[in-house]
Amino acid sequence: MKKLQNIIFCLLFATIQNSFGQATSGKVVYKIQLAGFGSQNASPENKELNESIVNIANSKTATLTFNSKRSSFILDNYLSSDSKQNGLTVMAEKLAFIEINGQNYFIDKVSNSSILENMDGFLIEKENEKLEWDITTESKEIDGYLCYKAIYLWKFTNRRGTATTIPIIAWFAPSLPYSYGPKYFTGLPGLILELTDRKITFLASSITILKNQQLEVEFPKGKTVNSEDYKKKVLSR
Repeated sequence: MKKLQNIIFCLLFATIQNSFGQATSGKVVYKIQLAGFGSQNASPENKELNESIVNIANSKTATLTFNSKRSSFILDNYLSSDSKQNGLTVMAEKLAFIEINGQNYFIDKVSNSSILENMDGFLIEKENEKLEWDITTESKEIDGYLCYKAIYLWKFTNRRGTATTIPIIAWFAPSLPYSYGPKYFTGLPGLILELTDRKITFLASSITILKNQQLEVEFPKGKTVNSEDYKKKVLSR
């Protein structure tokens, strides 16, 4: 316990030290890794489709752009516009998009709000949730940065009405004192360089930090709805 307390103190100290005289601005490109897909539907007739879904998902990337006030997490050029694709490829691309929860996330620290750009075109606005992370002493290097493991227990009620808990695993770098990460997973004393959310892992493949420069973070334009109104619109279809 004492060792863990020392680590947390060092992380907080590093964050404070690096926050002075330095613009918090940068970009991280994450590779997407889909693992364990198709194990529940592994019949021979689905083998080709399952393999296509995994291959397509694992060929894609997502980009986190951030400054001191805002961040965006966007899937990069996900769906192909090639009209010559066969039916199986088109289906595999759409299912891969769904499997990796193909949505774009935009976070505003000043207003403590976020916008989720859903795959159906809706912009869903909500208040930022403070995530309760359990920081562990387990560590490893990612792209030359020492990272520590943190766990967030996501609790929700599934479609069957059963209370469910899923562990979200993050590896963050205290030497990069920016509390951002993939999707809406934020709040750690360091940039998240790897995150596993169920079958999907986002792994940093390119890290760019800009000192004394603020990148612009563009938010989507259009009318937003809150989560409750969005649910009512979906149910009324």
